[in-house]
Amino acid sequence: MAPRTTGEAFAEFDVALNLDRRELKQAQGRHQEVTEVLTEAGIASSTFLQGSFARKTMLKPLKDVDMIVLLAEDHRQRWFGAGKGGPAASMAAIRQAVAARWPDARFDEDKQPAHALQVTFADCTFTFDLVPAFEDGDTEEGVFIADRDLDRWEWSNTRTLRRVVRERNLATVGAFVHQVRMGKSFKTNQPTLEKLSGLVIESLWYAAITTKMSHAAAAVTALDHAAEAVMGKVYDPTGVDDLAKDWTPGERLRFSQTFGLAAKRGREARRLAADGDHQAAIDIWHAVFGEPFHAPTVQPAAQALAALSAGSITSAGRAVTSQRGAQTNRPARSWRTR
Repeated sequence: MAPRTTGEAFAEFDVALNLDRRELKQAQGRHQEVTEVLTEAGIASSTFLQGSFARKTMLKPLKDVDMIVLLAEDHRQRWFGAGKGGPAASMAAIRQAVAARWPDARFDEDKQPAHALQVTFADCTFTFDLVPAFEDGDTEEGVFIADRDLDRWEWSNTRTLRRVVRERNLATVGAFVHQVRMGKSFKTNQPTLEKLSGLVIESLWYAAITTKMSHAAAAVTALDHAAEAVMGKVYDPTGVDDLAKDWTPGERLRFSQTFGLAAKRGREARRLAADGDHQAAIDIWHAVFGEPFHAPTVQPAAQALAALSAGSITSAGRAVTSQRGAQTNRPARSWRTR
């Protein structure tokens, strides 16, 4: 059954973006199993999840799970000290322990990430990226993560990122992470935004959405903000890294135009919904987000003809009785000769 209101359409859109429950449960369970294996082997003191999976902003399908492995302090002098080869040695130890528990596991099969040991389990359709790390004793949340390519340990505030996103989600009564997923879905429907990472979208939405608001209002607010923000510095939610430092002026302009056009169409959709024409609004949101946003009901020909006489045409090409579409239809006097 097609959604009757814009709110219902956004609710269905939200559900359509959720990760598969079976995969979600399997990933959570495997995280616990890997943690037990590594702690029992004396390699890790604890673990925690990071990335969009941990922040609950990941779009389906689930492709990878990022897991920080906090190494036991017994290994600090050997792996973190002045000597070389510590990052690679820590990954080798993790690999040995995981392989002993899961003999059919494969390692670095798709790629060899600099910061992680990639693990493909035979019974999972997604991979695990196991990131060795040591606690930073001088900060409350910082860690030093391995980089086997450069053979060094790099400071990271990944726990701070997870915390501030969680706090923003609480401030919006749980709506923020859902609205970020919608933003990421919008990005996948826009070829001009292909270069933008998921974290860029998350950061733009973080800067724009600070309180609870409807999904439609949040989308317009975030798109409007993004259209201006991409012309300057775009900081991650912790305020540390400028994610836009490598963008060219031409890329910035294309990003801005894409976000700006979508915001304009979103405002049109909100006006139509306020006038009670929800199917016209849904039509526009479907054009903005693409699949999996629900398509509207087909407009009957008689309704379209009636609307054409005094209403307007939306940016999606739908005739509506409301005067608040993109293009107003004004009745014109027929030309005649005497």
